[in-house]
Amino acid sequence: MKAQLVRSLEDILKVVQGYAKTTVIYRGVRSSKYELIPTIGRRRRGGKVLEPKDERYILRLFKQRAVAHLDRTPTDDWEWLALAQHHGLPTRLLDWTRNPLVAAYFAVAEDVDEDSAIYAYQSNKYLQIEKHKDPFSIDRVARVIPNHVTARISVQSGLFTIHPSPSEPFNASSVEKFVIPANSRKSIKKALNKVGIDNASLFPDLDGIARHIDWLRTDGH
Repeated sequence: MKAQLVRSLEDILKVVQGYAKTTVIYRGVRSSKYELIPTIGRRRRGGKVLEPKDERYILRLFKQRAVAHLDRTPTDDWEWLALAQHHGLPTRLLDWTRNPLVAAYFAVAEDVDEDSAIYAYQSNKYLQIEKHKDPFSIDRVARVIPNHVTARISVQSGLFTIHPSPSEPFNASSVEKFVIPANSRKSIKKALNKVGIDNASLFPDLDGIARHIDWLRTDGH
């Protein structure tokens, strides 16, 4: 996998301009050590990697307990997976965005003293989920857009990749990595705020507004 340093918002935009004729999605991570592994692939039970039957059981428990809290019940397992992922349940989905500035924000948002990274995945193909009803039967990494998305996913230009072997890092030749040095993180976050990429815009709720005001008016990262 290719990797290069980006030290400013300008550097990031130069990278993006090089993808002008290619469909690209982006993922920002707070640590450059993080590989492209879905959350479920990082979980263990009894020291062992979870199996698909374990994933199905976890999702089934979520369905049973979530229904009482929903205004609209998802219509298929794709929607359930997206909803579960959104609320922090470990799944075989990875979050991505079409907006590189959103990915940059997630890379630098938290106050951590280490390099961050942005992944860029070039692919023109989407999985037609209406032809593949069972997410657990998919045998290749693919981009997916469930029919029902939350307001947060929409404003973040969000989508997912699904990983049939979620404990294995995704290292395709079509993935590139851009490392943000630790000493550049704060300045990039400030630059993103100037172009309207911040907690308030990406998390359109009272929590997002509160975090953004806190950041604006105090000395935090």
